[in-house]
Amino acid sequence: MHRCLRALARVFMRVVFPSVRQLPAGQLAAWLADPARRQPLLLDVRLPEEFAVSHLAGARRVDFGSRAEEVLASVPPEQPIVCYCAAGFRSSVMARRLAGAGHKEVFNLEGAIFDWACEGRPLVGAEDRPEREVHPFNWIGRLLLPGKVCARVASLRH
Repeated sequence: MHRCLRALARVFMRVVFPSVRQLPAGQLAAWLADPARRQPLLLDVRLPEEFAVSHLAGARRVDFGSRAEEVLASVPPEQPIVCYCAAGFRSSVMARRLAGAGHKEVFNLEGAIFDWACEGRPLVGAEDRPEREVHPFNWIGRLLLPGKVCARVASLRH
């Protein structure tokens, strides 16, 4: 069931954000493993409490409400950017915002950190220690994540 719901979420993001370039987790993993390719800036568009549980190694957290100019202030124009969040909505909004500000190579991690974790791809937590669980964000996130990767957290968004 979790897999089917995540597939529906991916379709939803493609329909709602047709102009956003979606990058599947496997393609991002191959990109990150290729030293011959310029590495992307990974932007985590989640809340601090989500980021604290786990994130992609080397990711920089940005607030969802950040203006594109603020985010891009220290980013070279030729730097590829991959945005991600929990399921893909917040990061698709950010990717659209950055592309709209003129940045040329901007992607959304399709399926976001939920797919990344469910595929068994590496995550880090506090002090860059390996982590396998992800903050579910809200009750819907608990439906999207199997128990083995769903962090047990005290508070959830509604």
